[in-house]
Amino acid sequence: MRRLLLAVAALALLAGGCGDAGDDTGGSSQPQGASLRVTLGTQEFPEARILGELWRQALATNGYAVDLRKGVGPAEDLDQALQDGTIDGYVAYTGTVLSVVAGQDVTGLDPEETYAQAKEFYAGQDMVMSDMTPFQNKDAIATTTAYAEEHDLTEIGDLAGLDSFTLGARPEFEDLQLGLTGLQETYGLDNAEFAPVELGEQYTALDDGTAQAVDAFTTDPQLEGGGYRLLEDPELLFGSQNVVMVVGKDDLKRVDATAFLRVVDTVNSELTEEAMVRMNAEVTEGRSDEVVAREFLRSVGLDRPIRGD
Repeated sequence: MRRLLLAVAALALLAGGCGDAGDDTGGSSQPQGASLRVTLGTQEFPEARILGELWRQALATNGYAVDLRKGVGPAEDLDQALQDGTIDGYVAYTGTVLSVVAGQDVTGLDPEETYAQAKEFYAGQDMVMSDMTPFQNKDAIATTTAYAEEHDLTEIGDLAGLDSFTLGARPEFEDLQLGLTGLQETYGLDNAEFAPVELGEQYTALDDGTAQAVDAFTTDPQLEGGGYRLLEDPELLFGSQNVVMVVGKDDLKRVDATAFLRVVDTVNSELTEEAMVRMNAEVTEGRSDEVVAREFLRSVGLDRPIRGD
């Protein structure tokens, strides 16, 4: 009887140590110590929420208790929250780190150059970046596939050969260097007529003929069907926007930097543009980001603990 009581007590202590992993998604079933508890933040849009879920679930599988705070705010708010200690890490885009947080120019920088400069900037802030994802989510110019084939369009500069065309984009895009102004200077698109189009309505504008080209993003869910084409940006006007996790240096030490980054980097290595477009499409169609992330991790074998070297 004494042995039975001791066993029951031990089980009660074990159950009491289980952590709650997030505001809105539930926690890991594994017992967690305070040293392995982390708080991550994301922006509000679907892709950022998916990325947060991918990291949360993979980290939970590997023994971490993760408090995931979705929709904290834009890049500036997330950076400030990390500096204030409100969060321990967040979903970041390398080009946004440079342009918005660091105030540096991103035009002409390839992914490796952008990553290196963002990493250097954050090192001066006592912050660390994970490896970057293969995919990028950045501004791009899109047309319908039919229009691109009809006019032999593969690069943005090919649009300069048209007599004229209408470019649809959010209103502020017209006067941005990373917008119509930059497109005119870099690619000679003086033949473009600008049409203000609310964010989210770009593809409707292409479909109904309001615009022949629009400002899009490289992981838009509408790209999954093949009806639209992204024109190449060989001059890298829009820079590079790979995803990284940014973590406070002291926080990283606390959670075992090698083990923690092994999990994050392994997840990141699986995130191709095709995979993100598909997951974005699923969430846009109404599936929860939690379920979409779980199914993706299972499909690439990351629903099991990752073994160290």
